[in-house]
Amino acid sequence: MANKVLVSKISEPYADALLELAKAQNCTEAITSDITDILTLMSSVPELPNYLGNPVIAGNKKKEFIKKVLESKINPNTLKFLQFLIDRRRIVYLDAIGEKFLEQIWELEGIKVVKLQTVIPLSYEQEELLVSKLKEVTGFKEIQLVRKIDKDILGGMILQIDSQVIDMSLKGKLRQISNLLGTSLAI
Repeated sequence: MANKVLVSKISEPYADALLELAKAQNCTEAITSDITDILTLMSSVPELPNYLGNPVIAGNKKKEFIKKVLESKINPNTLKFLQFLIDRRRIVYLDAIGEKFLEQIWELEGIKVVKLQTVIPLSYEQEELLVSKLKEVTGFKEIQLVRKIDKDILGGMILQIDSQVIDMSLKGKLRQISNLLGTSLAI
């Protein structure tokens, strides 16, 4: 838990700075698209965050790599920001910074961010039904799901809307039963 707080405290100012840069340079759409693509790339190629986060590899090598791979595909401001993160040794937090940036963009656009944890990805139909129910219950017109696969919850799902957590996971239910019985289960 303390680790999540630390990552959040580190990533938030950088996400704020990226948002300000995007607004100042009038390229919010391009940077948003770049960050979305980079986060997708990082989740589909696990070696990428490992390489970028490796303290043994020199910053110049990482900057060359980023430039070679991404320069022709992303906005120059996004590239400069990535290089800045490498210089500040904060590139290891790129996923958290990117997620925070996207949340801020969606908030500006009036889209409510809902974090969803499941053991396996939901089908398109299941997601549409969930979003429809969430819109109905919360009153928000637009909802953006931020998905996370977490095998530790055993089954079901956990939803987080702002600071409210709705735990419908198997692990959560087992914990409730354990508390009712006055025993502790090692789950």
